[in-house]
Amino acid sequence: MKFDEFWSLMAADLAEQKQFATQTKPFSAKYSGGRIMVSTNDSLWPIDRSTMRQIWAKAISMHEKMRFIHTNYTHEKIRTSSYIISLMKHYVADESKME
Repeated sequence: MKFDEFWSLMAADLAEQKQFATQTKPFSAKYSGGRIMVSTNDSLWPIDRSTMRQIWAKAISMHEKMRFIHTNYTHEKIRTSSYIISLMKHYVADESKME
């Protein structure tokens, strides 16, 4: 799956708010205004396409079995990376098919 396919699939599916979870925290996500809006009990986080693409690019540079491990992204300094990884894991059925 290419990034543009992933983004389009996610944008269409998140026209309505849906529930997800990171390794430690539940959250909801909705596509709105060209961004993914992630909300938790106490925060609202916008995720821009460019930020999502940055994590995607890092993911495809890793071995496929390492792509959805949250701690592999701590050096990226992106506060929403755990939400992004959880969304990628949900929408990309087979991590070996990421390109």
